[in-house]
Amino acid sequence: MTIYAKTSESYWKAQRKKHVKKIRVHLTITMIGIFTVIAGAVIRRSRRSNATRPLAPRRSPEQATEIDWKQCESSVNSQEECATICLPERNSIQRKTMHQACLHGCQQAHVASTALSCRGAASSEEDMFRKIGGLAHVHCSKFQAIDPKPDVFATCRKYHRAGSKHGYRMGLDAMTHILDEEFQSQGNMLRMS
Repeated sequence: MTIYAKTSESYWKAQRKKHVKKIRVHLTITMIGIFTVIAGAVIRRSRRSNATRPLAPRRSPEQATEIDWKQCESSVNSQEECATICLPERNSIQRKTMHQACLHGCQQAHVASTALSCRGAASSEEDMFRKIGGLAHVHCSKFQAIDPKPDVFATCRKYHRAGSKHGYRMGLDAMTHILDEEFQSQGNMLRMS
């Protein structure tokens, strides 16, 4: 034996051990990869089966319940909205009287038209005007005898119409928002399960 025989023999033994370790590492990585692919397929299949569950159709405003109506009506702040609508009357001549007439007419109509649209009792703005428009005279009658006589009464009726139009739109928007939130939460619940 030569001087280098032991050295070369130990070298090749070390190389064989490294080669065996490499094979074990490659097998381990391959097994982990196969396991990951299988787990991903199982998860994807379970999600797909959840996604194929049909969602209940979104309810229409006509299908809303009493709770939905109350939530819709309470979500619209008629006083705040009418204060914004009546801002131009704050600066008019006889501003206190005109502003009060404006607020009164606007709030009376805003509350009524919001209730109609939340409950789905009016199919359009025109339908709502037919149902509430006749009430303008009743709501504004206390301003008939207040000076300046035709102007205060006319202001009340003018803003009664503006309040009814704005209230109708606000009610529709509020009910749509409530039903959309319900539908989205139903979809989120299905995704989580």
